[in-house]
Amino acid sequence: MYVPSDDTFLLADCILQYRGKWALEIGVGSGMLLQVLEKNFQNVAGSDISIQALQHCKSRSSAMLACCDAASAFAGKFDLIVSNPPYLPDDKVKDLTVHGGTAGIETTVHFIMSALPLLARDGKMLLVVSSLADATELDKPIAKMKIYKKVVKEKRLFYETLSVIELSLFQQL
Repeated sequence: MYVPSDDTFLLADCILQYRGKWALEIGVGSGMLLQVLEKNFQNVAGSDISIQALQHCKSRSSAMLACCDAASAFAGKFDLIVSNPPYLPDDKVKDLTVHGGTAGIETTVHFIMSALPLLARDGKMLLVVSSLADATELDKPIAKMKIYKKVVKEKRLFYETLSVIELSLFQQL
């Protein structure tokens, strides 16, 4: 299970700016972000491939939880979908909670592809990305799918810059 750190706290701060009826977290880990989502959303759901993470979250959150890959167990439309996906590059995945593939974005792209059909027309998706990952490889599928991307917030650490990006189906005016 992923222990909350700078990336989780950065995303939590961004989540507080959003409100709505339905929210989904992909990769619930410790459950901290579920608790933040429950402050501003009427219904909250979460997924994780780790049954241990889900059992941990069950005692801390009233969210609907599913043990599945990405958002594969869900239907319907969500106003906000969030994830702090594994984003560190590594050609030999050692730890699924932090290593996101060779370029560091493969898991993020998988999460986006899984969640995109669940995004409400005016919905938003928030994701954490790292300067250690190959951002140009992330921008390619986003552009191909004609998704709009903007950086919501950044945090510079001594070894990387963490960014929370917002994805939407329509450009905001």
